[in-house]
Amino acid sequence: MTEHDDSEFPGFTGRTMNVDQAHLILFVLVLILVAVGLGFLLVMPSWRPPHNMLSQPRYNAYDESELFIDGMSERPLVSGVVPRPADSSPGIPYVTVRAPGPAEYPVVATSEKIPVPITRELLLRGMENYNIYCSMCHGLNGAGDGMIVQRGFYPPPSYHIPRLRNSPDSHFFNVITNGYGTMFSYSERVAPADRWAIVAYIRALQIAVERNPTLNREFQKPAGVRP
Repeated sequence: MTEHDDSEFPGFTGRTMNVDQAHLILFVLVLILVAVGLGFLLVMPSWRPPHNMLSQPRYNAYDESELFIDGMSERPLVSGVVPRPADSSPGIPYVTVRAPGPAEYPVVATSEKIPVPITRELLLRGMENYNIYCSMCHGLNGAGDGMIVQRGFYPPPSYHIPRLRNSPDSHFFNVITNGYGTMFSYSERVAPADRWAIVAYIRALQIAVERNPTLNREFQKPAGVRP
């Protein structure tokens, strides 16, 4: 092949090479990279421990087993077990009572106000659940400045703005149940009775802040304002 000056370029050793030589070298380099990549894909799995959670001895449904006398991998119910519907079970956390209706169907409160007497025990229960499930975003005081928000998560609105002070109790219950905005549903984590307890505690927070003018002004930040 005839070499042309405009197709030549300096090589790594200071010599010149033509376009075909450069393409050949590039092809070889690509071939080597592909071979190395395939080698890692084929060899790496063999480097894993033999009894990890990804690959371990297990039974599929209805597989035979030499471990048990009856030769079955599935175990029958223990003698004396009494079937019991979910509504009669000990309750959360032992069982989750699913809401009726199709999937993603919103469940709403049947009452606008807290349907149980507001007692000290209810408020203490609400505070306990609020601190566990809500405070990381909404903050211990309900101002929307929880630790996750301080780490960059989108801040929720303060409970102390007029809109949420004037919202019915059912609004908070429905938000806990179905989620709202960036907040996901807590229906599988918080029982309905505990949701009302959280609502009662939120109302107690609102009253406490409303009676403190300094905190009242400080905590009335609009949604989306980071602490």
